[in-house]
Amino acid sequence: MEQKVKALFAWRTAGEKTAKHFGQKYEAAGMEVTLHGEAAREELNLIGKDKEITHILYFLDHERLLLVSLTDEMGGFTVEISVGDLVLPC
Repeated sequence: MEQKVKALFAWRTAGEKTAKHFGQKYEAAGMEVTLHGEAAREELNLIGKDKEITHILYFLDHERLLLVSLTDEMGGFTVEISVGDLVLPC
């Protein structure tokens, strides 16, 4: 059974505009997106598990974000990527 992606977009103050921009693009493409708002890194996993989220995109600023997967068989992973690494939905 394939699991549906449910993404949570959160940010630091410096990443708010970029997070909202990309969140709207993903929503417009039909993906389930929650714009959480400003958050501390320490609370991301708790927020995600509480809302049954599969992925968290935590925008550090307008160039960098943390991609958190909560669905990996090993218990999830976190990786820092650049905004340019995001794949935009068609």
